[in-house]
Amino acid sequence: MNYYFITGTSSGIGKALVEELVKFPANYVYGMSRTNYMVDDQFEHHLIDLSNVDDVKGFSFPEFKQAEQIILVNNAGTLGDITHLGKQSDENIIDSIMVNLSSAAVLMNKFLKTYAAYACRKCILNISSGAADSPYDGWANYCSAKAALNMYTRVVHEEQKEQKFPCEIYAIAPGVVDTLMQDQIRQVDEQSFSRIDKFRQLKANNELYQAKDVAVKLIEFMEYPEKIPSLISRIKL
Repeated sequence: MNYYFITGTSSGIGKALVEELVKFPANYVYGMSRTNYMVDDQFEHHLIDLSNVDDVKGFSFPEFKQAEQIILVNNAGTLGDITHLGKQSDENIIDSIMVNLSSAAVLMNKFLKTYAAYACRKCILNISSGAADSPYDGWANYCSAKAALNMYTRVVHEEQKEQKFPCEIYAIAPGVVDTLMQDQIRQVDEQSFSRIDKFRQLKANNELYQAKDVAVKLIEFMEYPEKIPSLISRIKL
């Protein structure tokens, strides 16, 4: 059996990943999110608020007697309030960093600790963003967290080289996907985000990727990691 743990499964890429993975009887998926609309014999939902420290600390990965592969997908992400630093609330900064970075780091730590002695294939896939390398005004928390997530990926990759049963790890930016996050971006004003027109034009010109297409590509990468261009890479459809 292939076991997948995916954060942010209530919508967008996370939801699409679940819908695609449960089509195959050899897959069993654990979803982690605040809400859930998926019901399937191959899916188990865990109610968890990734902005809540206690929720994240309280999660435990299950032990398996047999597994072909075990995969963690840190997919959940939030822009929070899109506004310049100096105008944000303390809560917005803390919650955004918690969802985009701290929760992913804690889950990676728990995952690696739980399955260190497992000889099966293990993989962590961190969903990154082009924003990790682009300083978008109004996105300070998101850009910084994704950049840090990429660095976590690099460091863990180096650390796992020394392990008896190493875990693969990659960070992949999915491109600009037609999700609720994009809806949020298009509704802000230019004073909060000066590059808003670019994102409105992507929608108007039908240039946004669809979550299902991205999910299919991510699953292909997870099944055939030799197709992943590099440790830190970006999807091109």
